[in-house]
Amino acid sequence: MQFARLFLLLLLLPASLMAQQALDAKLDEPAKPDARTAQALYEDANGYLGRRYQEFNQKKLPYDPKLEAQTKKEQQELAVKNAGILKARSSLSNDDLYYLGMLHHLAGDGDAALTTMRLMLKSDPDGAPAQSARNVVVLYAVKKGLVDEANAAVEAYARHQPQNSDDRYRMELLITDAYLRAKDYPSMAAHAQQMLAASKEFSKTNKNEVFRRDDMLLKSGFLLADAQVRTNQKAKAIETLEDLRRLSIELPSGNLYKLVTFRLFTLDPSFEITEIFDEGLKASPPEIIGSQWIDQSPVKLSDLRGKIVLLDFWAHWCGPCQVTLPQLSRWHQKYKEKGLVILGLTKYYGHGGQQRMTPGEELIYLRDFKKRNRLPYGIVVGEKDVNELNYGVNSIPMSFLIDRKGVLRYISPGASEDEIESLGRMIQKLVDE
Repeated sequence: MQFARLFLLLLLLPASLMAQQALDAKLDEPAKPDARTAQALYEDANGYLGRRYQEFNQKKLPYDPKLEAQTKKEQQELAVKNAGILKARSSLSNDDLYYLGMLHHLAGDGDAALTTMRLMLKSDPDGAPAQSARNVVVLYAVKKGLVDEANAAVEAYARHQPQNSDDRYRMELLITDAYLRAKDYPSMAAHAQQMLAASKEFSKTNKNEVFRRDDMLLKSGFLLADAQVRTNQKAKAIETLEDLRRLSIELPSGNLYKLVTFRLFTLDPSFEITEIFDEGLKASPPEIIGSQWIDQSPVKLSDLRGKIVLLDFWAHWCGPCQVTLPQLSRWHQKYKEKGLVILGLTKYYGHGGQQRMTPGEELIYLRDFKKRNRLPYGIVVGEKDVNELNYGVNSIPMSFLIDRKGVLRYISPGASEDEIESLGRMIQKLVDE
């Protein structure tokens, strides 16, 4: 038996030696170079967060800030690794340089990103990657105090295609802020003007991004007006804000109107709030969309031509809204025979009377609320936030007054005594027209 085992070991020994030799030879072989394209290397790192978050969602992991920070660190490390793979190659095309610069950017290495993008842009190329590279140059040039270089990159961006209003806005914002910190107010004004132009262009092509649009318009308009005041051009600053108010009516955006009006009032307390509505503006408000109509037949604004329409955005839980309800009821009684139609616009909030509610339960609550408060006009329950987005409403109460020709003639953003009084005067004015 022992002889048989010894014989078997002798037979297996050469095979074991051969296997070990093969393994050693494989380990001694140089690693194959990573043959992925520059774009693939970048997309690998850029998509890391999305892949990991998808895994977390599948595992139903709760949000953990430490895990989020660790995942972002891992992404940066992957970007550093992939940038090293790309840099090791003997020659890099312009596209390779672009993705290398983006990997440095993703890794948080601003100096390397700036150096790489400068090299990529040396021949002043056209195209989307080059325009994106100019964005990166502006970002890191401003951070390093190289504002002249940032200006040159923006000028190059303006000469090339494609152009994106959001990108232009962000680059001009960085430069405007740099000039503000340097107290170079004439240069600040020039770039804030470009910010505002980009914001207006954005508003034309991104109609669904309402609050992003408003934020861009507000920042650029306020920075421009501030620069104009600091350069002793107060009249121009007032003109800038008045122009922004007109735009808020044309869009329309109650949020933009409210904030610009307040800023204008702080700059010139003597200005007449309602005067702008007599300038022949032809703003046609969006149609309202309702999933439920309470004591009101479904109707379109176009069906109400010849009537004066007051759209009141409100909620049953809103204290300031409740302050305005008695006055709305009085206006209804006073002017209904003279053509005034009031529609209270709201939506489902998921609660009522401090209790969580389904839409069906909340609808019953709204009907009861209307009855208890003796509201004589119709209520429209909108689909999610559609009406609020269409009218730029992010605070309530807020009212929009439409004349008999279907033109938006006034916006009332609040429940103060002055606001209610001003809205009452405008209703009377439209009734008398």
